[in-house]
Amino acid sequence: MNKDDALKIFEKLADPTTLTLPSDACIGHHAEDQAYVYLLSSGLALRCRYTANGERQVCRVYRPGDLIGLEMLAVTDPSLLIETIAPSVIKRIPIGRVRLAQQNDPRAQAAVTSLLASEVMDGQQLKISFGTGSAMRRICRFLLWAAQNDLVALPNREKLGNIIATTTETASRMIANLRRDGAIAKNPRMPSTMTINRDKLSKAAGDHHHQSAA
Repeated sequence: MNKDDALKIFEKLADPTTLTLPSDACIGHHAEDQAYVYLLSSGLALRCRYTANGERQVCRVYRPGDLIGLEMLAVTDPSLLIETIAPSVIKRIPIGRVRLAQQNDPRAQAAVTSLLASEVMDGQQLKISFGTGSAMRRICRFLLWAAQNDLVALPNREKLGNIIATTTETASRMIANLRRDGAIAKNPRMPSTMTINRDKLSKAAGDHHHQSAA
C-alpha cells in the first residue's frame, strides 16, 4: 500500500473537527496526551525535546500530509513535544479508533505498516538533508522541502536554527543573504510567507536537496 492510499484510510478515522493553531503553538505533551495521532493538513510543525538548561533539540519536522505520533500505538516518549512552526490545521485521530480498525480491517493494518515504513524513510532523508553540508546548503534544502507552490512560511529564527543545527545569528544572516540574492522574497499578498526562487535555492542546496518538495 502506498502512502497516499494509507493516508486516505487514516483520514476516515479522524475526528470531524480540526485544530487551527497559530505559529509557535504547542499541540500536546505525550506524557499527558497519549490519546491521538495527528495528521497535519496545512502548515508546518516540529517534534522536539528540551534539555535541562532549556535547549530545544529537534528530532523531526513535518509538512502537510505527514502523520505525527503514529509510533504512539506501541511506545510512549514523555520527553517529546509537538510545536507548530507556521499557522497550521491539524486533524486528530484517536489511537483507540486506530487500534480497533487494525483489529477489524486488514487494510487499516496495512496502512499502519506502510506509514510507519514511510516515517522511517522520511526521517532518514530529512536527517541527511538538514544535517549534512554547509549551513547555507541545509537552510536551502529546508526551504525547498517546506515550500508549497513556491511559498514558504519561515519559522522564527531560533527554531530555524534548531532545525538545521546552527545558531540563531547564523540563521538570521543566511536569510538576509538569501533575500539580498533574490532566492527568497516577501510575499505582498501573504505577509507571513516568503516566495522562493526554486532555481536559486536548488543551486545553493547542492546535489542532495530533497527531491520531493511540494
